[in-house]
Amino acid sequence: MSFWNRSSARSTATPLQAAVSAEREQRSAGTVESVSTESNDARLLSILGLGGATVAGVVVNQQSVMSIAAAWACVNAISQDIAGLPCQLFRQTATGRERVSDHPAINLLNLQASGLQNSFQLRQTMTAITLLRGNAYALIVRAGKLKPVQLLHKHPDETTVLKYNGRLWYRFSGDPKTYADYDVLHFRGLSLDGVMGVSVIHYFRETFGKGLAASKSHTNFYNNGAQPSGALQTKSTLSAPAQQRLADTFAFKYSGVSNAGKPLVLEEGLEYKAISLPPADAQFLETAKLTRSDIASIFRMPPHKIGDLERSTNNNIEQQSLDYVGDTLMPILLAQEQECRLKLLLPSEVETYYFRHNLAALLRSDATARGNFYAKLFQVGAFSPNDILALEDRNGIGEAGDERFIPVNMAPLSRIGELTDAAIAARKAPATPPANDPAPEND
Repeated sequence: MSFWNRSSARSTATPLQAAVSAEREQRSAGTVESVSTESNDARLLSILGLGGATVAGVVVNQQSVMSIAAAWACVNAISQDIAGLPCQLFRQTATGRERVSDHPAINLLNLQASGLQNSFQLRQTMTAITLLRGNAYALIVRAGKLKPVQLLHKHPDETTVLKYNGRLWYRFSGDPKTYADYDVLHFRGLSLDGVMGVSVIHYFRETFGKGLAASKSHTNFYNNGAQPSGALQTKSTLSAPAQQRLADTFAFKYSGVSNAGKPLVLEEGLEYKAISLPPADAQFLETAKLTRSDIASIFRMPPHKIGDLERSTNNNIEQQSLDYVGDTLMPILLAQEQECRLKLLLPSEVETYYFRHNLAALLRSDATARGNFYAKLFQVGAFSPNDILALEDRNGIGEAGDERFIPVNMAPLSRIGELTDAAIAARKAPATPPANDPAPEND
């Protein structure tokens, strides 16, 4: 088909057909494969005019999901906890490891990410978007081609991910340049294709929609005076206009929270009969509890962390807090550490340098737990007094504070036989008087 014929055919196509054809031509140009599955889904929904509506009749998107209290609590808690952890850099040595404090990446991850965001804000934003959308991006701005000097957050809706020659490439709205994978931090959630993270909003759209619909229904319930509508009874026959006028007048004067408790004034033999429907019967509370539990399970969040203390005790809260660190935070932290190691370090540094988040920072608000933590590591010689003081942001006490201590009643297993033989030999040896004491005289 000639260019003229293609143009003529396109001019007679519907807007939907034209949009789909343009999208197909753009994707088929060249051998580059677009793997931004979520962006493609969102674009298709926009073309079709669906807008993300659910069976419950509510629109579910990033903004509406965060209006659900349980979802807000989960995303906010996880993203804040991760952003608040110091991200430290270490170098492996022949004798162990040493802390690195002069690398440019340390400042980007712990102080200033860019002129727009400090490091806490960037890491919290990227973690929150990863939890909700599955993919979060930050462009690495370098001095020359080596030193990273800024991390610029890029929203998923403005990012296109391409796969070419076994590598990923990135394009951002308003920027004509295509960036290689080593120039973009790409935090991902659960992935089903090994390349792109999946969107929690997309896969659990109906669950979030149920929560939004229940919240809206609950609001309307209380907006009508915290009780359902009643019935106006009369022995007379009313015309349809009279019935409508009477209902509108009654609703205007007596419905709504502001009108609750007003005395009823009825005329012409009218009688009011309330139809009682308590919230428990309407299962508002049960629906709210079920939705809250579902959302907590989606984000692997212990219930007490989002204010659900119905089945919590002091014992299981302590265990759930440990599970939260190990099961919820650790996988996210490990993925971010590896991504930063691959993208923010030089190829010559990747083999021996690595990032680690300091989980001890989670104990800063709990003096008792922090004290027990220090005591246990001090008693096995892992911490010196100066190590503990440094973790408490206090000055050391000099060289004496570098000494490490262990209990004197413990010995290594490798020396148990040696020490046992020595103890037996000591018991069998004859007692001898001290060398400086005179020998006892014979009677």
